Amino acid sequence: MITIAAIEGADPVPVTWAALLLAIAPAPLAALAAFAPAPVARLTAPLTMAVLVAGIAGQVTHTGLFFVPALAVMAVAAHRLWRERS
Repeated sequence: MITIAAIEGADPVPVTWAALLLAIAPAPLAALAAFAPAPVARLTAPLTMAVLVAGIAGQVTHTGLFFVPALAVMAVAAHRLWRERS
């Protein structure tokens, strides 16, 4: 929602791959990491972190920094998934 609001706002950011990556990709990947079985979630969590890092790097001057807390939460979730025993 942050990225979509920035794209549609009074001073819109350019619609680039990074803006679209932050607007679309993290939600389904994070949902898959949260609700999938543990083996699938262990693979999805680092992929979600990679998508967030790529989007943040591309949008660091506009809305990318708003996603740093989401990256931190995903890192903790990935760490806990990898420590968990099935």
